[in-house]
Amino acid sequence: MAEPHQSRVYSDLSYLYDSIFGRAFVDHEQQIIESLSFRPGQQVLEVGVGTGISLGAYPPYVRVIGIDPSEDMLAHAIAKVQSNGAGHIELRKGDAQQLEFPENSFDWVTSFHVMTVVPDPRKMMDEMVRVCKPGGRIVLVSHFASRNPFLYLMGSIINPITKLLGWTTRLRASDVLDGQSITVERHEPLNRLSVHYAIVARKNS
Repeated sequence: MAEPHQSRVYSDLSYLYDSIFGRAFVDHEQQIIESLSFRPGQQVLEVGVGTGISLGAYPPYVRVIGIDPSEDMLAHAIAKVQSNGAGHIELRKGDAQQLEFPENSFDWVTSFHVMTVVPDPRKMMDEMVRVCKPGGRIVLVSHFASRNPFLYLMGSIINPITKLLGWTTRLRASDVLDGQSITVERHEPLNRLSVHYAIVARKNS
């Protein structure tokens, strides 16, 4: 069975990603970004930028670096940035579980619909916290397993299918948040029926 990050959705089917998932994700991602209190000159890292569907929501007065392990996905993101003349955005290949940045580098570290895709989400969160500056914010939008035992069981039943497509349904938010040097400021569902959540946490000083 393919690990989530090896799914064809993220490589040779990347040209279909926006049409399959874009409409489901783009509005949520852009709304969350637009709700954040960016200040001019701040540094932002987006982990798992994919095809760049979120990039248009960042204000031009912040510096954004977006990373992704898939060259195919990055090619689509680069095309978007070049067509929009977005000089404040830099894109490069990178691994969410081993970020190639020093500690305390970014004012904001964001990630959208990636946490359930990587093989080791706890390691990904550790890295996001590591590169975030003290007092900076970590922003997640992701599917997380329900805390309701019955719904968690239902998610576990379909998990073998979703892993073939590229993500797990068994990851709980507590699996990545507990024990981190952070204070959660927002943790809310994106709508009543959704198992997708928006989380904003401040890195402790």
